[in-house]
Amino acid sequence: MKKVIPIIAVIVLAVGVWAWMDYRSWLALGPGGVPYNLQGWAQVTWMRLWKKNPLDPKLFADKIGKEGDVAALGKIPNRTGNRPSIAPHPVPHRQKNQFGDEQTRKDLTTLFDGQIASHPQLLHYQKSAFERRNDAIFLREPDKGTPNTKALGEVGHIHPSDGSMHITLSPSDAKKVLEAGWGELHSLAGDGGPLPFTYMMIYSPRNKEELAVVEQILKAAVQYHAGNLLKQS
Repeated sequence: MKKVIPIIAVIVLAVGVWAWMDYRSWLALGPGGVPYNLQGWAQVTWMRLWKKNPLDPKLFADKIGKEGDVAALGKIPNRTGNRPSIAPHPVPHRQKNQFGDEQTRKDLTTLFDGQIASHPQLLHYQKSAFERRNDAIFLREPDKGTPNTKALGEVGHIHPSDGSMHITLSPSDAKKVLEAGWGELHSLAGDGGPLPFTYMMIYSPRNKEELAVVEQILKAAVQYHAGNLLKQS
């Protein structure tokens, strides 16, 4: 018994050190869709048990070509370089490197503003249903839009802390974005969870060329959500 106690103490100490360091690294990501405190970190730590492979299109492959699938995204180039490093915490879902500069981030916001300005009768800003802190593009009449009801009418939003975005795409377009390396699925998307099955992180654009591709992706998301409403406007 005397030999067991020191071993237990070492294990408890190691777990405590890991928990403290992990909590600090989680706080450094900034607020997300859970409380920004120990309670939120505990929730996120539990969520990590249910993470799925964010690069696996098989998670929504059975929905490609089915009713409601809209292949609105044209040909896009492969993103250059490796994918950015992603924080291990599912919430908030953030990238840790390869950020765009300040001007590119301003241009990204202008891009989102432009979609609303182009379709003011269909789109508007309100707080994200998933992040709960950042403004997101929403359909004004979500019940008349996409059949993906889990999206709650939310098209997408920007994360001010890193310049990445969460955008819900059609299955066909989500597969194309995954394969070309422009983004990845949220690790908790689909399979009975609260997130849409094609709820994706689009990586922070690093220059004007990448911003142009992000614009294509955002327009495809609007097309997916608005559907026939765009044809009627």
